[in-house]
Amino acid sequence: MKKLLQLLSILQLSKEQPLTGFLVAGIKLNDTETLAEHHYGCLLIAYFLVAKIKQAGGQLNERQVILMLLIHDLGELFGGDIAGPLSRKYPDLREHKDQIGLRAIEMLSSFMDKNTSEEIKKLFNEMEFGDSDEHYVVKIIDQMDHQLYIEKTADNLIYNAQKYDYRRRFVADHIYKLPEKIKDEKTKKVLIDFLHEFETNHFSQGYQGINFLMSNDESNVQ
Repeated sequence: MKKLLQLLSILQLSKEQPLTGFLVAGIKLNDTETLAEHHYGCLLIAYFLVAKIKQAGGQLNERQVILMLLIHDLGELFGGDIAGPLSRKYPDLREHKDQIGLRAIEMLSSFMDKNTSEEIKKLFNEMEFGDSDEHYVVKIIDQMDHQLYIEKTADNLIYNAQKYDYRRRFVADHIYKLPEKIKDEKTKKVLIDFLHEFETNHFSQGYQGINFLMSNDESNVQ
């Protein structure tokens, strides 16, 4: 119990650690999500999206998806993030970030019992370097929580410097193509439909929550 309480104390940092990758995009520090907020958003998406996958008859390890999302950015706990477009343009930055992340997981694992430590490391490795359907579903959910946050917070501020629409290119290359790698056809279809709906009715539309609430027909829930 001593180590457990020590670990939980350290993890309180997740409530303060901002997603620093957004800063280079022009979002102010006070407007950025914290790591804990992002994890919570991802878990909400996962709960509802996995339910859709199961309803469609898709085969997916729900527990693995939830646990990977629960820990997926803990590697950023001590040093923050690097903006996605930058880490892909400069692979050496991504390499250094990955090494810091792996070291952070090692540090956190030292406060866990052997079985939990091994499970966390296995999940983190699958999330970072795997090729399972669960890996790609987690990647899509991770990035889509960022995109929904951008729609709510600062769509007009970011990724549009000079003549390049960085956000459009990033979404097309690093989110919309991911379902192609999913092996289970029913799971793949749900993800394709999910991303198509976002592209058609949400991308670059800004926050629409109040419109949805005011126009909602409770008798016709889809």
